Amino acid sequence: MKPIQMLLIFAAASAMLTQGCAASKHDVAKAQAGQVSVCTKCYDQIRKVRSTGGPRGGLATHRTITTHMCEECKDEVTIYEKDGVLMVRCATCAPEGVDCDRCVPKE
Repeated sequence: MKPIQMLLIFAAASAMLTQGCAASKHDVAKAQAGQVSVCTKCYDQIRKVRSTGGPRGGLATHRTITTHMCEECKDEVTIYEKDGVLMVRCATCAPEGVDCDRCVPKE
């Protein structure tokens, strides 16, 4: 293959990749089977708790980690640990409580 052909193929591939990244948001995903869509404010709180270490383990089987009033849902959101699993409960997004690992942000 000639160098000019290689350059054209590389340029075309780069253009396609650039268009694909500009059109999509990498940190926003649609809920798949078994996943739960939560509002972006609730999801941000989940990410914040995860970045500080999440569940610590130990003797407690159910403990509240944080509670906040969600601006988007207009409801109280509680992030808690249950049997070593990080959970979230929001009257709007997850009324029964759901494993934080199953949460994805709404688009």
